[in-house]
Amino acid sequence: MVSGPDPRAALRGFMALLLDMVRVDPDRRASAEMQKWHRELAASAGVLPESALTNRELLDGALRISRALHGAAPEQHDALRRSATMAVGG
Repeated sequence: MVSGPDPRAALRGFMALLLDMVRVDPDRRASAEMQKWHRELAASAGVLPESALTNRELLDGALRISRALHGAAPEQHDALRRSATMAVGG
């Protein structure tokens, strides 16, 4: 039985795509496919998915999932969020 890619690898791909999307239009409504991917990643990390309507909100959710997968402390999550926001000019 194939279980799919490592959740950390899938999350890296998701975040790379999101960073590009946020850079172009952070307030654009997230597509149904991206929201589905977000829910699946959250489930694989064992966290409840948050409602994410925009690209920026999806990125925030992805950072939260990353924190859960990597066991980062909340202050590290805040630093990651700041650096991601700065990378996209927010």
